[in-house]
Amino acid sequence: MDDFSERGTLMRRVITLAAMAVLVSVPRCILEAQDTSRLTEANEERFNALQPPNEVMDIVGIRPGFIIGEVGSGRGRVTVHLAARVGEMGKIYANDINASYLDYLKARCRRSGISNVETILGLPDDARFPKNSLDLVFMAWVFHHVDKPAPLLKSLIPSLKPWGAVVMVEPTPSEHREESARMLTRELVGREAEEAGLELETMIEGRLKEDNIFILRPKVADTAESRDSRKVRALWLEFLDSGKASTAGPSLRKYAESLDQQGVPVQEIRRRLRVLRGQFTEQPEGIEMIYDPLYGKPLAGDLVKDGFKTGANAFLVEAVKDIRPAGKALDVGAGMGRNAIHLARLGWRVIGIDLSAKGLSVMRANAEKAGLKVETVKTSYDAYDYGTERWDLLVLILSWAPLEDPVFLGRLKESVRPGGYVVFEHVLQRDKDPFPPGVHAPASGALRDWFGDFEILVYRELSDYGDWGGPPTPHVRMVARKRPAVPPAADRTQP
Repeated sequence: MDDFSERGTLMRRVITLAAMAVLVSVPRCILEAQDTSRLTEANEERFNALQPPNEVMDIVGIRPGFIIGEVGSGRGRVTVHLAARVGEMGKIYANDINASYLDYLKARCRRSGISNVETILGLPDDARFPKNSLDLVFMAWVFHHVDKPAPLLKSLIPSLKPWGAVVMVEPTPSEHREESARMLTRELVGREAEEAGLELETMIEGRLKEDNIFILRPKVADTAESRDSRKVRALWLEFLDSGKASTAGPSLRKYAESLDQQGVPVQEIRRRLRVLRGQFTEQPEGIEMIYDPLYGKPLAGDLVKDGFKTGANAFLVEAVKDIRPAGKALDVGAGMGRNAIHLARLGWRVIGIDLSAKGLSVMRANAEKAGLKVETVKTSYDAYDYGTERWDLLVLILSWAPLEDPVFLGRLKESVRPGGYVVFEHVLQRDKDPFPPGVHAPASGALRDWFGDFEILVYRELSDYGDWGGPPTPHVRMVARKRPAVPPAADRTQP
């Protein structure tokens, strides 16, 4: 699906993919074909090394044809790269409050043969972009210098198309070195966005050396319709149906464009898009759309390059050292099978279940290459029949299983044989910037309570980097053993 490409880290990566779903990424073949080094002037090389324009555009998902308003373009360090990326079908409105900078930029574009940049002399509190014309408002190393942040942000809203967003690339608080500028934390940006009529949708951390990326969108009223599960499912199915005629599948951008062409009011389009973006981590089809592209790309076996760990989970490896591999193991949310294959090597008879057909395909291929047998089942957590006393080992490593549901938890626990083990690792829910409900991150202490009738052998809550990179995130890790069945009283009296 064209809405998703490689960007982000763990759950951070997945949530960011959902948040940025309207911004369609450029296919890798197009990105690699562009050599824009000739556009960089000598005095910009140091800045571009810290904040590479092409890398930023890849993360954000800027593609050919976009119409972008750049706030604070200056002499065009980033502008020229934006212009090259959007191409002749796109356009850049380059805004600045310094007329001499814009004069320099116009001359620079003429020298470089760039014809898709139009300059706009703005005001400190008004960008003066044309109305309802922009796919994206972009600013890099600008917002922390703005004296009137809320009025400026408010001036951007009328310029955005119904699917448009505001993207700001700004120094992390730890890299903030300018005493005269504001230190941009998540909380400060959120407050200033709220005051302007926008909301901070997500903050992308850890992808750039010294910067965070903030994604803002116009606020949308929270309605009963947006919380009605039946209506949400119907909207989701309508969105999926909108992509049936396309070989690329459904696209939020194209869906929004079709609504706009039908005359659907802007606020209603934004409401529907807000609901749909939240469903990529809730609906089974959405989870497939996220993970299939991640699992289908060539992997380097390197956490930084791939964005996630391709080897077996370290906690699982440690946990099963002391468990004799004698029986059947179920890998719940197996992905590409990194843990299932490790267990098969140890001698377990393994079944891996997952929603991602691409992940399961990779798992089968890797198992065959290693001369191992691993069974795969494409299914959702709810739909799978776990059975009764079927598993000697149940593995849930960063799976999104709904353990908080007593019925589901009961089915899962019932499927473990007496004396069998559960090995679990997942992120813990956070008070600030909480994970979406579909991630099913447990609260602190909840997992211990849920498995209170098991013998808990290992239980750890800690902040760690985890298998998906990014900044340290609260995790919970557990090894629990189902208590053996107690023999009848008559049997216990026998010598």
